[in-house]
Amino acid sequence: MSILIKTGAFLQLIETPKDTQVIIKLIRAGEHPNKTMEQFADVLANAPSVTLHIKDDGKTSTLDFDPWSDIDVIPDNSIDEKDIAALTQLALAFYHQQVITPEGIAYLYRLPAEPPRLRVDIEEFDIDVEDHQLYSLGVYDTRSADSGSPFEGSKRNPETGQMFDYGSALNELLKAFTKLKL
Repeated sequence: MSILIKTGAFLQLIETPKDTQVIIKLIRAGEHPNKTMEQFADVLANAPSVTLHIKDDGKTSTLDFDPWSDIDVIPDNSIDEKDIAALTQLALAFYHQQVITPEGIAYLYRLPAEPPRLRVDIEEFDIDVEDHQLYSLGVYDTRSADSGSPFEGSKRNPETGQMFDYGSALNELLKAFTKLKL
């Protein structure tokens, strides 16, 4: 059985000689009905994208995006400073977190939960340099009993089923993600 793509955010950290970049691609499942994770690369190719360029260990950053792309993540039918601030906060939280591998790629998405609880999964990927395919390294299963304060959880290895408890180390990343309205 194939797993359908969920609404969420795809994040990738890239080190360059000039700066560090965090690429965010906004995935809206409603725009890709019946697409499965096997078709994820196609969805990523067409997803709205922003890039945060980070210098000086996170002290300086600039956000680049196509002004015509749909990066409205704070619902007010316009792309404004609130959207830019929310996406910058998400990118910086990803940059500063210490749990997902430094060259890691993450796909964050919400799961159903009874309010005020929140559930977010983070699937961590590695990209093969030869075939350019994404391979899952595991899923961080996160939960918050009280609307995002704090998130705690564990990572499960997709091959072994082994669990690793990471506590609340991804809290800032998850709080920044749950502010987005995708």
